[in-house]
Amino acid sequence: MSRPTSSSRPRTQARAAVVRPFELTVAAVRDLTPNLRRLTLGGTSLRDFATDADGATWDLRIKVLVPSPGHPLPRVAELAAADPSGDGASWYQTWLGLPEGTRGEIRSYTVREARLDEAYPEIDVDFVLHVDADGHSGPAATWAMGVAPGDKALVFGPSAASGECAGIEFAPGLAGHVLLVGDETALPAIGGILRDLPAGMTGQAILEVPGAEDFQDLPTRADVGVTWLARGERTHGELLTEAVRGVVLEPFCAPGPDVPARATAAGEPLDVGPDRELMWDTPQYRRLFGAEPTGAGLGNASGGAEPGPATVRPFYAWIAGESGMVKALRRYLVRDCGINREQVAFMGYWKQGVAQR
Repeated sequence: MSRPTSSSRPRTQARAAVVRPFELTVAAVRDLTPNLRRLTLGGTSLRDFATDADGATWDLRIKVLVPSPGHPLPRVAELAAADPSGDGASWYQTWLGLPEGTRGEIRSYTVREARLDEAYPEIDVDFVLHVDADGHSGPAATWAMGVAPGDKALVFGPSAASGECAGIEFAPGLAGHVLLVGDETALPAIGGILRDLPAGMTGQAILEVPGAEDFQDLPTRADVGVTWLARGERTHGELLTEAVRGVVLEPFCAPGPDVPARATAAGEPLDVGPDRELMWDTPQYRRLFGAEPTGAGLGNASGGAEPGPATVRPFYAWIAGESGMVKALRRYLVRDCGINREQVAFMGYWKQGVAQR
């Protein structure tokens, strides 16, 4: 696919963006690390798959339909025909109406690479092969561990026909310095963001993964340093939280007597997902669902008044991974440090003990 230019920034997704089903075939399976497997999915339907205006995918989310054991994938034509509005809602309701034991499971993943200009278009999707203390894996990890080239796959992603690309949350605006934070589930998205960042951008990326064997080379044209943290026997997110607290210092972090006012103005995060256990609080999401931030009592990263739309915000943070860890970092950055909510995207990709959809 075409690479973004040096001045490229991800575009804000519009309400008119369309999500549609793509019937694909597993073209290749490759283990990147002991805990991360890459599936290459291909098909001519990807000629209608949307990227941003410059051909970049950044942290683009898609939905993967994991088949129920012993059952085929639902027929994509039936799902597509059930969505005459093109807004993505009808096929989802149709899928929900299928028998629970045979319809499969839907999980969110990131497009790590997209090669859409090839004769046979392909996307790469990386799966964390998580196994719990009892030796059990979730439906998606189990499927990824057993899938083989030639198997069918079904994903739901943005349609180029709508002229918009849904699913990109990374939106630094005019910021020139970024902080990227995540665990192994956020590694594919951070890798994509680093790849697509323009030259001249500065910042830091901090990643916590199970072990040193999961460290990867993440190329970028930007001047962004990458710090790897091997979790080992430590609690999930512990090293990551410590590292962020050591990085975000003045002038970005300036606690003082106005902390209660800042906490009130910060508002509560938007919880989404099963039993409202997953936290999702990004400027994109709030605008899309009509929850505009007030900004009252919040300063920008330099400690000044709330900036206008055209003002350069020098700092932007993108944080994703286990929801409890993300919430803790949100409290630190927004409530303790007073960082403006418009400068940070917080995304709970999963939560300990809760099935993710």
